[in-house]
Amino acid sequence: MDNVDQPARRSLWADAAAIVAVVVALILAARQLRPLVEAATFLARTGETVVALPTGTWLRAVAWVAVGIAIFARWRTAVVLGAWAAVLYEVAVLTTSFTGGRRSGATLDLESWPLLLAFTAAALLSVASPVERGLDLLTRRGRTLLVAAASTATLTAAAIPLLGEPGAPSQAGYVVPTIEPAFVVSSRLSAAVAALTFVVVLALALAAVSDLGPAVRKRVLTLMGAGVAGYATIHLGLPRPFGVWDGQVLSAPAEAVLLVLAPGLALGAGLYLIRANERAARPRVDKA
Repeated sequence: MDNVDQPARRSLWADAAAIVAVVVALILAARQLRPLVEAATFLARTGETVVALPTGTWLRAVAWVAVGIAIFARWRTAVVLGAWAAVLYEVAVLTTSFTGGRRSGATLDLESWPLLLAFTAAALLSVASPVERGLDLLTRRGRTLLVAAASTATLTAAAIPLLGEPGAPSQAGYVVPTIEPAFVVSSRLSAAVAALTFVVVLALALAAVSDLGPAVRKRVLTLMGAGVAGYATIHLGLPRPFGVWDGQVLSAPAEAVLLVLAPGLALGAGLYLIRANERAARPRVDKA
């Protein structure tokens, strides 16, 4: 019975990978738009242009939005090529940062975070065959909720320039936003916005896949659980404004170990529960 089920299981995992690839790519595209939304909101509120955004900010946004458009247009070749082009760009940025005399002073994990995100998305988009099947498997409601998740990930970037107050950061408990030292905002509020964004985006993404068939949904949730575990682990080592903490919660060695263990444990737990559930649901054959 197990041998007969293997092709079907591989197909279910392929479908799950395609769905997760779509979810990750669209939310990553939304994430790359956040600095642009932040700068645009600053301009709308103050009438002043923010300091020039780095070229890389524009390139990342253009690349991943193009990938998102290609997904909806079902241009598989363009999706894969665009994603890996974005990875190569992050490799070039990281290499230049550490060897080209442009070292920013950031730690290796902070510098390599964009590369890790791009590589994860590109790998998922490459192994999912075909990636457009992930879009087709989502219901209309699921696609709508996924767009809502991506929109939330982008638009909450407007919170800091909208809620911040002009002035110098002279009071304790205030943190300077990254776009302009003329705005300050409560560090508690900044952390609350970041945490709320994460919770809402995750909730909408989970709701987007809730209408899938049980067999595929379990596998999608397993892959997403491993991804969320890795994402949370990375943020334990990212200080503000890149994370929600005032400093690094974990040391670099501890973070590296946990980055392997946490997704692995989440994936292993999901696999175990899927197998146990499928064995329990399998009809028993009484031996004469």
